[in-house]
Amino acid sequence: MDEREYTLFEHLAELRKRIGRAVVGVALLSCVAFGFADALLELVRGPMLDALRAARPDDPNAHFVVRGAAEYLVCQMKAALVVGVFLGSPWVLYQVWLFVAPGLYEHEQKYVVGFVWAGSFFFVAGGAFCYAVVMPSMITYLATATPADIAIMPGLEDNFTFVLKMLLGFGVAFQTPVVIFVLSLAGIVDPATLGRWRRHVIMTCMIVGAVLTPTPDALSMFLLAGPLYVLFEFGLLVSRLTIAWKGRPLDRRARAAGAGDAGDAPHPANPPAPG
Repeated sequence: MDEREYTLFEHLAELRKRIGRAVVGVALLSCVAFGFADALLELVRGPMLDALRAARPDDPNAHFVVRGAAEYLVCQMKAALVVGVFLGSPWVLYQVWLFVAPGLYEHEQKYVVGFVWAGSFFFVAGGAFCYAVVMPSMITYLATATPADIAIMPGLEDNFTFVLKMLLGFGVAFQTPVVIFVLSLAGIVDPATLGRWRRHVIMTCMIVGAVLTPTPDALSMFLLAGPLYVLFEFGLLVSRLTIAWKGRPLDRRARAAGAGDAGDAPHPANPPAPG
Protein backbone atom coordinates (compact mmCIF):
# COMPACT_ATOMS: atom_id res chain seq x y z
CA MET A 1 0.00 0.00 0.00
CA ASP A 2 1.21 3.48 -0.85
CA GLU A 3 1.43 5.32 2.48
CA ARG A 4 1.55 8.78 0.89
CA GLU A 5 -1.62 10.85 1.10
CA TYR A 6 -2.88 11.93 -2.31
CA THR A 7 -4.80 15.14 -2.83
CA LEU A 8 -8.07 15.27 -4.74
CA PHE A 9 -6.36 16.86 -7.73
CA GLU A 10 -3.70 14.13 -7.76
CA HIS A 11 -6.44 11.48 -7.78
CA LEU A 12 -8.20 13.26 -10.64
CA ALA A 13 -4.95 13.58 -12.58
CA GLU A 14 -4.24 9.87 -12.13
CA LEU A 15 -7.79 9.01 -13.17
CA ARG A 16 -7.46 11.16 -16.29
CA LYS A 17 -4.19 9.45 -17.19
CA ARG A 18 -5.68 5.96 -16.81
CA ILE A 19 -8.79 6.86 -18.81
CA GLY A 20 -6.65 8.40 -21.55
CA ARG A 21 -4.48 5.31 -21.85
CA ALA A 22 -7.52 3.04 -21.90
CA VAL A 23 -9.13 5.12 -24.66
CA VAL A 24 -5.94 5.12 -26.74
CA GLY A 25 -5.65 1.34 -26.46
CA VAL A 26 -9.26 0.78 -27.50
CA ALA A 27 -8.90 3.27 -30.36
CA LEU A 28 -5.84 1.48 -31.75
CA LEU A 29 -7.59 -1.90 -31.64
CA SER A 30 -10.68 -0.38 -33.25
CA CYS A 31 -8.57 0.92 -36.13
CA VAL A 32 -7.22 -2.58 -36.68
CA ALA A 33 -10.72 -4.08 -36.47
CA PHE A 34 -12.00 -1.59 -39.06
CA GLY A 35 -10.03 -3.51 -41.68
CA PHE A 36 -12.39 -6.44 -41.06
CA ALA A 37 -15.56 -4.33 -40.82
CA ASP A 38 -17.45 -6.15 -43.58
CA ALA A 39 -16.87 -9.53 -41.96
CA LEU A 40 -17.92 -8.12 -38.58
CA LEU A 41 -21.14 -6.74 -40.04
CA GLU A 42 -21.92 -10.06 -41.64
CA LEU A 43 -21.24 -11.81 -38.34
CA VAL A 44 -24.05 -9.81 -36.74
CA ARG A 45 -26.32 -9.34 -39.75
CA GLY A 46 -26.38 -13.00 -40.80
CA PRO A 47 -27.93 -14.51 -37.64
CA MET A 48 -30.43 -11.65 -37.41
CA LEU A 49 -31.62 -12.23 -40.98
CA ASP A 50 -31.76 -15.99 -40.43
CA ALA A 51 -33.98 -15.56 -37.36
CA LEU A 52 -36.17 -13.04 -39.18
CA ARG A 53 -36.63 -15.24 -42.24
CA ALA A 54 -37.29 -18.31 -40.10
CA ALA A 55 -40.05 -16.45 -38.26
CA ARG A 56 -41.55 -15.01 -41.49
CA PRO A 57 -40.67 -17.40 -44.34
CA ASP A 58 -43.29 -15.93 -46.70
CA ASP A 59 -42.23 -12.31 -46.28
CA PRO A 60 -40.25 -11.12 -49.35
CA ASN A 61 -39.17 -7.97 -47.50
CA ALA A 62 -37.18 -9.79 -44.81
CA HIS A 63 -33.96 -7.85 -45.38
CA PHE A 64 -32.22 -4.79 -44.01
CA VAL A 65 -32.70 -1.33 -45.46
CA VAL A 66 -30.04 1.40 -45.65
CA ARG A 67 -31.68 4.82 -45.49
CA GLY A 68 -28.64 7.03 -46.06
CA ALA A 69 -25.43 7.09 -48.06
CA ALA A 70 -23.24 7.04 -44.95
CA GLU A 71 -25.31 4.57 -42.92
CA TYR A 72 -23.31 1.49 -43.92
CA LEU A 73 -20.04 3.27 -43.11
CA VAL A 74 -21.39 4.30 -39.70
CA CYS A 75 -22.28 0.67 -38.99
CA GLN A 76 -18.76 -0.39 -39.96
CA MET A 77 -17.28 2.15 -37.57
CA LYS A 78 -19.58 1.05 -34.74
CA ALA A 79 -18.70 -2.59 -35.31
CA ALA A 80 -14.98 -1.80 -35.21
CA LEU A 81 -15.43 0.24 -32.03
CA VAL A 82 -17.29 -2.53 -30.20
CA VAL A 83 -14.72 -5.13 -31.25
CA GLY A 84 -12.01 -2.77 -30.01
CA VAL A 85 -13.78 -2.53 -26.65
CA PHE A 86 -14.04 -6.32 -26.31
CA LEU A 87 -10.47 -6.98 -27.44
CA GLY A 88 -9.18 -4.11 -25.33
CA SER A 89 -11.01 -5.14 -22.17
CA PRO A 90 -7.84 -6.63 -20.58
CA TRP A 91 -6.02 -3.34 -21.17
CA VAL A 92 -8.93 -1.28 -19.83
CA LEU A 93 -9.22 -3.45 -16.71
CA TYR A 94 -5.46 -3.24 -16.20
CA GLN A 95 -5.72 0.56 -16.16
CA VAL A 96 -8.56 0.29 -13.63
CA TRP A 97 -6.36 -1.89 -11.45
CA LEU A 98 -3.44 0.53 -11.66
CA PHE A 99 -5.74 3.27 -10.42
CA VAL A 100 -6.98 1.17 -7.48
CA ALA A 101 -3.72 -0.62 -6.61
CA PRO A 102 -2.07 2.17 -4.53
CA GLY A 103 -4.81 1.73 -1.93
CA LEU A 104 -4.18 -2.01 -1.54
CA TYR A 105 -1.61 -3.92 0.48
CA GLU A 106 1.30 -5.59 -1.26
CA HIS A 107 -0.09 -9.10 -0.79
CA GLU A 108 -3.39 -7.92 -2.34
CA GLN A 109 -1.75 -6.34 -5.38
CA LYS A 110 -0.41 -9.69 -6.62
CA TYR A 111 -3.92 -10.60 -7.77
CA VAL A 112 -3.76 -8.14 -10.67
CA VAL A 113 -3.40 -10.89 -13.29
CA GLY A 114 -6.41 -12.80 -12.00
CA PHE A 115 -8.47 -9.61 -11.84
CA VAL A 116 -7.64 -8.62 -15.42
CA TRP A 117 -8.26 -12.01 -16.97
CA ALA A 118 -11.37 -12.76 -14.90
CA GLY A 119 -12.88 -9.41 -15.82
CA SER A 120 -12.05 -9.93 -19.49
CA PHE A 121 -13.49 -13.45 -19.44
CA PHE A 122 -16.80 -12.39 -17.91
CA PHE A 123 -17.06 -9.39 -20.25
CA VAL A 124 -16.59 -11.55 -23.35
CA ALA A 125 -18.81 -14.30 -21.88
CA GLY A 126 -21.63 -11.81 -21.39
CA GLY A 127 -21.41 -10.65 -24.99
CA ALA A 128 -21.23 -14.23 -26.27
CA PHE A 129 -24.25 -15.25 -24.19
CA CYS A 130 -26.23 -12.33 -25.60
CA TYR A 131 -25.18 -13.14 -29.17
CA ALA A 132 -25.82 -16.88 -29.02
CA VAL A 133 -28.86 -17.16 -26.71
CA VAL A 134 -30.70 -13.90 -26.15
CA MET A 135 -30.62 -12.22 -29.56
CA PRO A 136 -32.06 -15.11 -31.65
CA SER A 137 -35.01 -15.63 -29.30
CA MET A 138 -35.62 -11.88 -29.08
CA ILE A 139 -35.63 -11.37 -32.86
CA THR A 140 -37.90 -14.37 -33.34
CA TYR A 141 -40.36 -13.00 -30.81
CA LEU A 142 -40.37 -9.53 -32.35
CA ALA A 143 -40.90 -10.95 -35.83
CA THR A 144 -43.74 -13.28 -34.82
CA ALA A 145 -45.43 -10.57 -32.73
CA THR A 146 -45.86 -8.39 -35.83
CA PRO A 147 -49.06 -9.13 -37.82
CA ALA A 148 -48.46 -11.01 -41.07
CA ASP A 149 -50.02 -8.27 -43.21
CA ILE A 150 -47.40 -5.74 -42.00
CA ALA A 151 -44.07 -5.86 -43.82
CA ILE A 152 -40.93 -5.74 -41.70
CA MET A 153 -38.17 -3.66 -43.31
CA PRO A 154 -35.65 -3.11 -40.51
CA GLY A 155 -33.10 -0.34 -40.86
CA LEU A 156 -29.52 -1.57 -40.76
CA GLU A 157 -28.14 1.12 -38.44
CA ASP A 158 -31.05 1.01 -35.98
CA ASN A 159 -30.91 -2.75 -35.56
CA PHE A 160 -27.13 -2.90 -35.57
CA THR A 161 -26.90 -0.21 -32.90
CA PHE A 162 -29.49 -2.08 -30.84
CA VAL A 163 -27.46 -5.31 -31.06
CA LEU A 164 -24.20 -3.58 -30.12
CA LYS A 165 -25.81 -1.95 -27.08
CA MET A 166 -27.14 -5.34 -26.01
CA LEU A 167 -23.70 -6.93 -26.36
CA LEU A 168 -22.03 -4.21 -24.30
CA GLY A 169 -24.84 -4.25 -21.72
CA PHE A 170 -24.54 -8.00 -21.18
CA GLY A 171 -20.75 -7.73 -21.00
CA VAL A 172 -20.98 -5.10 -18.26
CA ALA A 173 -23.72 -6.99 -16.40
CA PHE A 174 -21.56 -10.13 -16.32
CA GLN A 175 -18.90 -8.22 -14.34
CA THR A 176 -20.87 -8.85 -11.13
CA PRO A 177 -18.45 -11.42 -9.60
CA VAL A 178 -15.44 -9.22 -10.39
CA VAL A 179 -17.07 -6.16 -8.82
CA ILE A 180 -17.98 -8.13 -5.69
CA PHE A 181 -14.40 -9.43 -5.44
CA VAL A 182 -12.94 -5.91 -5.62
CA LEU A 183 -15.44 -4.55 -3.09
CA SER A 184 -14.72 -7.45 -0.73
CA LEU A 185 -10.99 -6.97 -1.13
CA ALA A 186 -11.38 -3.30 -0.24
CA GLY A 187 -13.53 -4.16 2.79
CA ILE A 188 -16.58 -2.30 1.47
CA VAL A 189 -18.89 -5.34 1.46
CA ASP A 190 -18.87 -8.66 3.31
CA PRO A 191 -20.73 -11.97 2.83
CA ALA A 192 -23.20 -11.26 5.64
CA THR A 193 -24.24 -7.98 4.04
CA LEU A 194 -24.55 -9.56 0.61
CA GLY A 195 -26.65 -12.37 2.05
CA ARG A 196 -29.07 -9.87 3.59
CA TRP A 197 -29.39 -8.18 0.20
CA ARG A 198 -30.44 -11.39 -1.58
CA ARG A 199 -34.12 -10.48 -1.94
CA HIS A 200 -33.23 -7.02 -3.21
CA VAL A 201 -30.77 -8.56 -5.65
CA ILE A 202 -33.45 -10.84 -7.08
CA MET A 203 -35.70 -7.84 -7.68
CA THR A 204 -32.80 -5.89 -9.20
CA CYS A 205 -31.98 -8.75 -11.56
CA MET A 206 -35.58 -8.82 -12.73
CA ILE A 207 -35.57 -5.06 -13.31
CA VAL A 208 -32.27 -5.17 -15.20
CA GLY A 209 -33.56 -8.07 -17.27
CA ALA A 210 -36.69 -6.11 -18.15
CA VAL A 211 -34.74 -2.96 -19.06
CA LEU A 212 -31.99 -4.57 -21.14
CA THR A 213 -34.42 -6.83 -23.01
CA PRO A 214 -37.00 -4.54 -24.61
CA THR A 215 -39.31 -7.37 -25.63
CA PRO A 216 -42.29 -7.80 -23.27
CA ASP A 217 -42.06 -11.60 -23.11
CA ALA A 218 -40.95 -13.18 -19.86
CA LEU A 219 -38.52 -15.55 -21.59
CA SER A 220 -36.14 -12.80 -22.72
CA MET A 221 -36.25 -11.19 -19.28
CA PHE A 222 -35.39 -14.45 -17.51
CA LEU A 223 -32.62 -15.17 -20.03
CA LEU A 224 -30.76 -12.23 -18.48
CA ALA A 225 -32.15 -12.17 -14.93
CA GLY A 226 -31.34 -15.85 -14.34
CA PRO A 227 -27.63 -15.67 -15.24
CA LEU A 228 -27.30 -12.40 -13.33
CA TYR A 229 -28.56 -14.01 -10.14
CA VAL A 230 -26.28 -17.01 -10.66
CA LEU A 231 -23.37 -14.60 -11.06
CA PHE A 232 -24.40 -12.86 -7.83
CA GLU A 233 -24.33 -16.16 -5.94
CA PHE A 234 -20.95 -16.91 -7.46
CA GLY A 235 -19.80 -13.46 -6.38
CA LEU A 236 -21.09 -14.18 -2.87
CA LEU A 237 -18.94 -17.32 -2.79
CA VAL A 238 -15.98 -15.29 -4.02
CA SER A 239 -16.63 -12.76 -1.25
CA ARG A 240 -16.54 -15.49 1.42
CA LEU A 241 -13.27 -16.84 0.04
CA THR A 242 -11.82 -13.33 -0.14
CA ILE A 243 -12.74 -12.52 3.47
CA ALA A 244 -11.27 -15.84 4.64
CA TRP A 245 -8.10 -15.21 2.64
CA LYS A 246 -7.74 -11.68 4.03
CA GLY A 247 -8.22 -12.93 7.59
CA ARG A 248 -5.40 -15.48 7.55
CA PRO A 249 -2.51 -13.03 7.12
CA LEU A 250 -4.04 -10.74 9.71
CA ASP A 251 -4.43 -13.61 12.17
CA ARG A 252 -0.81 -14.64 11.68
CA ARG A 253 0.42 -11.10 12.25
CA ALA A 254 -1.75 -10.77 15.36
CA ARG A 255 -0.43 -14.02 16.80
CA ALA A 256 3.14 -12.99 16.04
CA ALA A 257 2.61 -9.61 17.69
CA GLY A 258 1.03 -11.28 20.71
CA ALA A 259 3.92 -13.68 21.05
CA GLY A 260 6.40 -10.82 20.80
CA ASP A 261 4.60 -8.85 23.48
CA ALA A 262 4.55 -11.87 25.74
CA GLY A 263 8.29 -12.41 25.27
CA ASP A 264 9.10 -8.79 26.03
CA ALA A 265 6.97 -8.62 29.19
CA PRO A 266 9.06 -8.18 32.39
CA HIS A 267 9.16 -11.10 34.81
CA PRO A 268 8.69 -10.42 38.49
CA ALA A 269 11.89 -10.67 40.48
CA ASN A 270 10.26 -12.55 43.40
CA PRO A 271 7.31 -14.56 42.15
CA PRO A 272 4.80 -15.30 44.86
CA ALA A 273 5.05 -18.68 46.50
CA PRO A 274 2.20 -21.05 45.75
CA GLY A 275 -0.40 -21.04 48.45
